[in-house]
Amino acid sequence: MVDYGDYLLYVRRLSENTFKAYTNDVKNFLSYITSRGLSLQKFSQIDADEYVKYLSKKENLSVTSIARKISALRNFFSFLQLKGLCDRNPWERFKNPKLHRKLPEFLSHSEIQAMLSLALEKSERDYLVLSLLYYCGLRVSELCKLEVADVSFSPAFVRIRMGKGRKDRIVPLNQLVKERLQNYIEKRKLRQDEYLFEGIHPSTVFRIVKRYAAKCGINRPVHPHTLRHSFATHLLQRGVNIKVVQDLLGHANLSTTSVYLHVFEREKFEAVNKLVEEG
Repeated sequence: MVDYGDYLLYVRRLSENTFKAYTNDVKNFLSYITSRGLSLQKFSQIDADEYVKYLSKKENLSVTSIARKISALRNFFSFLQLKGLCDRNPWERFKNPKLHRKLPEFLSHSEIQAMLSLALEKSERDYLVLSLLYYCGLRVSELCKLEVADVSFSPAFVRIRMGKGRKDRIVPLNQLVKERLQNYIEKRKLRQDEYLFEGIHPSTVFRIVKRYAAKCGINRPVHPHTLRHSFATHLLQRGVNIKVVQDLLGHANLSTTSVYLHVFEREKFEAVNKLVEEG
């Protein structure tokens, strides 16, 4: 499994969360075939079909979870083929269950600015947490792992460390965040080897986002990833090339970023209805 982990991280270039999900999916699959006396070499498409039925009926998993497991196992058997440990990939032509792809939820620019303005009044740390999530499109895990050494002021950017053998991601800082961040670090006399937000946990970040959203009267569900969705959507709305947005988000595949384009389809339908509403 160690070699497979390296394959996912350094060849497939998966994110940390996807890596964890895929390795866990494979471990569960290996337990399943062991309990039934099956082998990897002889595992067939019929066996694959039975496994999917097992996940649906016995494990009662959602369509989304099953689709992810199929993807994980397709990757796993591709790895086995590369290593010469398996002759065929039973998942290669296996049809994924149909997914109703959910469009990413995002906040309006004014809602984001309201949250940032309130945070600036209440807490410098909270303001910077919200700013880095929105203005840099960071994931929660990336924010919590940021060290002072990852921040540069000339030129102004934050470096997202992607792990051994993977190219780090550089995300520029705008002038506003740069000045606030510089002041924050200098005031606290933080060392280069210290975390930017010492001791902060993902659950803390979730609470910060939810608290300010609620105080600003935003009643629909809001979480840290909503700010990342907002970052991507607002950039595309302002005409930024999708390849640039892909690079800023750290997506390995353009198809992952392309989901944000569907937001405009919804906006077009809403736009024409406004003429009726105003009439």
